[in-house]
Amino acid sequence: MKIKFILLFVFISVYQWLYSTTWIIDQSGGGNFTTIQEGINASSNSDTVLVYTGTYYENIDFIGKNITVASLFLTTNDESYISQTIIDGNANGSVVSIISGEIETTLLCGFTIQNGTGTLYVQDFYGGGVYCLNSSPIIRKCLIKGNSANGGGGIYIKYSHPTLKGVTFTDNHAYSAGGGIYITHDSTIIFDTEELCNIYLNYSRSGCEFRKTWVLMEPVTVIVDTFTVLEPDYYFISSTNQYSVQQNDVTLIVQNAKLEPINADLYVSPQGSNNNSGLNANDALQTINYAYSSIVSDSLNPHTIHLADGIYSKSLNDQKFPLNLRGYVSLIGESMENTIFDAEGLTSFIYCCNNDFNITIKNINFINSYVIDHNIGVSINVGNPEGFENRYINFENLIFENNIHESYVFSIIDLNVNIKNVYFLNNQGGWQIRFWFTNDYETATVENMVIQNSTQYTHPDIFSATPVFLFGATDDDPYQVTMKNVLIADNVDNTTDWTMSCSAISVSFSINLDLINCTIGNNYTPGSGGQEQGAALLAGGVGSTFNIINSIFYGNVTDQIYLVNDGPEEPLTMNIYNSLIEGGESNILNPSNWNTLNWLEGNLDTDPLWTGTGEYPYMLSDDSPCIDAGTLELPPGIELPEYDLAGNPRIFGETVDMGAYEWQGAPVINEELKIRDYELKNYPNPFNPSTRIYFYLHEDTSDIELIVYNAKGQKVRTLLDDKFMEKGNHSVYWNGKNDSDQQVSSGVYFYQLKTDVIMLKSKALLLK
Repeated sequence: MKIKFILLFVFISVYQWLYSTTWIIDQSGGGNFTTIQEGINASSNSDTVLVYTGTYYENIDFIGKNITVASLFLTTNDESYISQTIIDGNANGSVVSIISGEIETTLLCGFTIQNGTGTLYVQDFYGGGVYCLNSSPIIRKCLIKGNSANGGGGIYIKYSHPTLKGVTFTDNHAYSAGGGIYITHDSTIIFDTEELCNIYLNYSRSGCEFRKTWVLMEPVTVIVDTFTVLEPDYYFISSTNQYSVQQNDVTLIVQNAKLEPINADLYVSPQGSNNNSGLNANDALQTINYAYSSIVSDSLNPHTIHLADGIYSKSLNDQKFPLNLRGYVSLIGESMENTIFDAEGLTSFIYCCNNDFNITIKNINFINSYVIDHNIGVSINVGNPEGFENRYINFENLIFENNIHESYVFSIIDLNVNIKNVYFLNNQGGWQIRFWFTNDYETATVENMVIQNSTQYTHPDIFSATPVFLFGATDDDPYQVTMKNVLIADNVDNTTDWTMSCSAISVSFSINLDLINCTIGNNYTPGSGGQEQGAALLAGGVGSTFNIINSIFYGNVTDQIYLVNDGPEEPLTMNIYNSLIEGGESNILNPSNWNTLNWLEGNLDTDPLWTGTGEYPYMLSDDSPCIDAGTLELPPGIELPEYDLAGNPRIFGETVDMGAYEWQGAPVINEELKIRDYELKNYPNPFNPSTRIYFYLHEDTSDIELIVYNAKGQKVRTLLDDKFMEKGNHSVYWNGKNDSDQQVSSGVYFYQLKTDVIMLKSKALLLK
């Protein structure tokens, strides 16, 4: 019986070989068809679809047929046909789909496969170049480049067992995972040991070159001729289980590296080139992606990627987002206002987990992210679920403006985090910031931050999101979060389908929160179910302690503060002193009698009398009751910042004021009117490292001088010395350097405008 079966198999194989058909695809009309898919449609198992040279703008599907689709490389062994025979997906889905149970007799051979964008599955797009599902094809001598998808920019492999022979993956991009290759769900992959593959300079937020994940996955050996580097870390190769824990089960056997890692700081400019060295500002690289792939991540010798001012975007300079961060490599822009990350409504900015951090991100303006539906719902998400102890990340001098997001603009998980001078303005979506902790060694400090004019993004398939600051923890011991000089104002939450809603700060589980000199004003939430259970501060948690000191809660609708705790086992405690709370103690909602509210000395229930106008409408007016109403008696270990949110000295007068802004004394009326009349001001203020000074001349003017002085009255820089200027608006740029072209130190500086008729002085603050 066994001999009969073998003979039958041989007979069928010979029969198929004798009666197989070769279908010629020739765009000039000299073959059977002019498109590859027409040839596939006409073919039967064992047939060959032979494609002549040209660029074929189509997306092909093997539709379950075990056939050969190949360029003339198949018949000539001439590798020049690979680059001459192009299948271009025209940014309209996966270039090649092998998804219908094709077996090992299926062959894709000798093509350049480019410009694919993936196949939609649920809410995400997979397999920009090749989408392989439930199949076991052979892919030979193909160049897979310039494709993108959410997962698997080059190829996505699921429930499949492909064999790769001499395939090159390069310049593919995945928004989520696996820039070159993504393999998942009970799949294997065979790398031929004779015709070696190449995988280099692909990019993704997780596993730039190779990503393996999820369940029923065996260890993988990647055998290649050329990889990006010889000794890749998690940035290049990522393998995790369903709990996002790294598995370290991918073995790389590599002969050559595309890049020699650079053990130095690197410089990037929108006008740079990736052919440059990147070792100085005059020889800058073009993309941050290339810099991250090139730089050494070294805990003993941390480095920085320095960014020149300009716009970094996909369309302008091929900057790919979201960024995949690397441990011990900081990212620092030239200036907060002019180093701009523009996501162009395509994706998020940063999404990085499973990394050994200790980095700083500084001086960057983030605009136009769009993270709804198939995109990751967070503009910046960094997390450390593997639990590297004592890891930190610093965010300083950042702006987030005009971003649309499904859940969070900014999410930090399991990291010590420090935030200073960060501004969230005019964003739409869910929470602006989330801190979530699961390890008892983490803390968070926020100093000088604004969340303003955030609104809810309306989407029929997304939960009702809220524009608040969210804290949470899953451990029994509370975590320490400190917020100083924070303004949360004019945000709108329309949530009505949750038990309680919140418009400013929401705390869940075990968090000890200190609010020091914060202003929480004019935020709106309607409450829920007609019960009006909504507040600016939703104070929840088990065993948590809240200290509200020198702070203002005013103008928030429906309520200011709501204490929430579901059980008496671990009640929370709130201490309020030297703060202004609209409605006073009786207006703080505390429905559970096991929670403790301590209404202590120095509290007020009155109008704070904000100025309501100008650049800082939540500053205190001259007759505000909050002036000198604060206290310097703070919890142990907490110190007041040197400056307030506007860059003014934090203490003026007898003691500290309430709120995020410090009153600076009643102005000299005539001088203030002159300054306002001549519109003498600088922006940004505070600044780092540069600012621009603006003024208006009401008539043609002679003998104009603009000079910068330090706090001691010593001359720092002459910015303007003209004999004549015409009437109108004028501005002068100051780069933060003195007359000797040396960078000045942090501090308060005064600039004086002097003409033949007036002499005016105003103030600027340099923060580093």
